[in-house]
Amino acid sequence: MRGRTYTLDRWEDRSGHRLAWKFGYRGTAGEFGRIEVVYPARRHGDRHGTEVRGDTVPATSFDGWAYGRKPSLHLAKLSVGGEGIRLRRNRWAQTRAGRALRMRVAGREYRYLATSARHRDRSLIRKGVEIRASRHGRGARKKAAFTVVGPADATDLALAAVMCGVNTRNLTRGGAVRAFFNRSLGWLDILVMPGPP
Repeated sequence: MRGRTYTLDRWEDRSGHRLAWKFGYRGTAGEFGRIEVVYPARRHGDRHGTEVRGDTVPATSFDGWAYGRKPSLHLAKLSVGGEGIRLRRNRWAQTRAGRALRMRVAGREYRYLATSARHRDRSLIRKGVEIRASRHGRGARKKAAFTVVGPADATDLALAAVMCGVNTRNLTRGGAVRAFFNRSLGWLDILVMPGPP
């Protein structure tokens, strides 16, 4: 089944101190109007937050343990229209479907899962609707594309958009292994860091 595709362009603001730099995607998504993804919109110690705002989409935010500039799925919190949403996932599952992030928003059950071994291909699925998200290009030419299949609404698009500003490597086994080793090396650096002379 063919769907409608919307594309957001990557943007960045590197003004001021590097801890104040912001990145994201923005553009127009047909009848949903302007959409902007911002990360990190907030920093609280080791936690980062990503926000989505736009003409028709509900204000949506995702907070989690920082992984690079984005929040990760570790200790994550999601808010849609000011309402906190419970997130569930099975980090020990062997398949991509089993490792999907699950949530219930506005009375609807959603799954967000990896659709390939590459960390750039994801899908947000609820009954009757699928939004396939992919990122392509490099640097200033990077884009986020959303292919919408079914009668999606602004909440669906907000959820798909906010996840583009989240590190979701743990949705695949390979990505989870790489993330584990990266975190371990970071902790090792902290443990063996020499003290003052």
